[in-house]
Amino acid sequence: MSNEAKLPSVVVATTGGRGGIRAVVEGYARDGVFTRWNARILTSHVEGTHVTRVGVALRAMSQLAGMLARGSVALLHCHAAAKGSFVRKSLLAEMARRAGVPVILHLHGSETRDFVLRQGPRRRALIRRQLELADAVVVLSQSWRDFVVEVAPRARAVVVPNYVVMPERTPRTASPVVRVVFLGLLGRRKGIFDLLAAVDSARQRVPALRLFIGGNGDHEGVTREIERRGLGSHVQYLGWVSGPEKADLLRSADLYVLPSYNEGLPMSLLEAMSFGVPVVSTRVGGIPELVRDRHNGRLIDAGDVASLASALVDLGLDPLERESMGEAARRTVEETYSRDRVLPRLESLYRELIARRPSAARPDGRSL
Repeated sequence: MSNEAKLPSVVVATTGGRGGIRAVVEGYARDGVFTRWNARILTSHVEGTHVTRVGVALRAMSQLAGMLARGSVALLHCHAAAKGSFVRKSLLAEMARRAGVPVILHLHGSETRDFVLRQGPRRRALIRRQLELADAVVVLSQSWRDFVVEVAPRARAVVVPNYVVMPERTPRTASPVVRVVFLGLLGRRKGIFDLLAAVDSARQRVPALRLFIGGNGDHEGVTREIERRGLGSHVQYLGWVSGPEKADLLRSADLYVLPSYNEGLPMSLLEAMSFGVPVVSTRVGGIPELVRDRHNGRLIDAGDVASLASALVDLGLDPLERESMGEAARRTVEETYSRDRVLPRLESLYRELIARRPSAARPDGRSL
């Protein structure tokens, strides 16, 4: 363990529900970041009733206050999304700053941009203040960095993308079925209803097309739409998919589709591409920095069902193109978005901020 790691750094994250932040934080734990930096997780939000959520947030604030009072916090790393998440993490960040503890505000969530733009002048000024007071604002892509700097010109915005652990290469088994996979929150924002419409159109040209849907959310609406369009023989809803089941699904996929209207840098795209699966997605958020059209996947405009259907037909009928794009997809992730590329950037930021902390001393009074 490095000298900088003698004090615990505190990671604040939404760990009580399913989603991208939880996946990122679990990855840090799995890959040793928390062990190397003696980190402690404070859970500031869980799914449940209003009373439950308020209780969890207040408990996190109380726990942080106690640690700050004991001088046992070297760094506060806040994982924040939009709305209440941003407010909760801003309160915790304010507590840390007043104690002289450096703060990383790590922005996740596809709705953060719209959340900021919807605010009036007073609230936007408060958001700008939080961004500019943070010692570092970690964002997932260059486009999100540009947005943060536009909103808060004095903010120190640092790009640290999401990452995946590269799976082993496995040979693909020839199959007469073209397996298309979608994983994520079921609803309009992720484009699942556009995808069902596109499959409805594409199946006339590609009868072997089969869509496998994994996720939570509006499963009743999705089920009704499948029935309304008569897609029962072409679409299978799997419920929430995780762990080995998700790995097996991606390993057998021919194509991964995420036609979102709003995104940051989706973990599901990175995971699919790491398995050598070509992707079809939209020109939103950080996706165009990850997916190069007709190189490692296909890009369409959000809501363009005709183009989505055309991409399904083109790739559904061309296994050689799928194979070429899949290889390029895996290389992209391996070279830029793998654990070995990304984690050193995050830990370098930890090291820098803790080392220049004005009162960098251990609880026993000795300097780091």
